[in-house]
Amino acid sequence: MKLNYRDKIILGALLAFVILLAGFFLLIKPKYTAIKDDKAALTKAEQERDDVDAKISEIKPLQERIKKTYDDTVTLTNDFVAYNDMYNARKVDQYMQHFAEDNEVKILNLNATDVGSGSVDYYYFTPTFVGDDLLKAADLNGDRQAANAELSAESDSLKDRTKENILSSNYTIAVTGTRENIWNYLKAIEDQDKTIIINNVSLNGIIISPDQYEKQADFLGVELSDEEKEMLEDDAEATANITITLYSVYDLSEPNVEAD
Repeated sequence: MKLNYRDKIILGALLAFVILLAGFFLLIKPKYTAIKDDKAALTKAEQERDDVDAKISEIKPLQERIKKTYDDTVTLTNDFVAYNDMYNARKVDQYMQHFAEDNEVKILNLNATDVGSGSVDYYYFTPTFVGDDLLKAADLNGDRQAANAELSAESDSLKDRTKENILSSNYTIAVTGTRENIWNYLKAIEDQDKTIIINNVSLNGIIISPDQYEKQADFLGVELSDEEKEMLEDDAEATANITITLYSVYDLSEPNVEAD
């Protein structure tokens, strides 16, 4: 079949269209699909990167909060006697020895215990109100009862709390010395900055308030005995029996905030 010029033009145009169409399906469309998939993958990767960056930005403040909590806890635990200073009776005696030496009291006998697990109560003052029922009857506006409730709020809150577990050791000691030295010994223990609590003190051979004692005797016209006069002297020797408790806690392990 012989084609004229017009048919050749049409056939050439059709052939060019077929070639372009085949090229689109064979080359361009797969590449377009690949580009589209790559864009989706890129968007997902960017989202994951943003999520990771957000988490990373939270790590530093969290590390700082953990470190601050640790530092605050260490500051609190520094108030307690170091465990290594009281883990057995010998260490307790060594730790407490300098108080007697510094204040020139002589130790007559002592008993120290190894550290053990115990509990510590909250320290608070419980106010008492005489004639509480009468007060309620007289307090028509409730002002006094409200004031009393405010005074009692702290003790009411603390008395029902669970006692906390703690490490403790008891130190019972009898010392002899002048009145001033015994006062200084007790004050030195009271003033030190660790959790050492004086639970009980009993004194023999001493008059606690000599000036008041003498004034009362003069007022009553009573003649003091030689023994009483000796006990009034500044250098009067006395014996004190003292019960003390030392408290400790284990050191807190430092958190590894740099861990993976």
